[in-house]
Amino acid sequence: MSILDKARVIGTYNQVNRAAQYTREDPRELLRAVNEAWTKIRTLEKENGKKDAAIAELHDKLRRSQIVNVTLTSIITALAFKGLEYLFQVMR
Repeated sequence: MSILDKARVIGTYNQVNRAAQYTREDPRELLRAVNEAWTKIRTLEKENGKKDAAIAELHDKLRRSQIVNVTLTSIITALAFKGLEYLFQVMR
């Protein structure tokens, strides 16, 4: 019987309190359960680290694109202003 099947039979599947799963005092069973939990925790922490790195990379890309956008907008605005100045001088 797998761990999930056992949890469904006992009634602890998707429950916060899982004390009913650990009624036996068998140290080997408890050690196996703890080792399995730590393996899952390490796997999840590694996946979270990868996601955090991807999010940080996306934040960097977004910041760079914002800087480029502001720079280009400033250049275009300055050129448009100079163009308008020239037009006003020609019209006088």
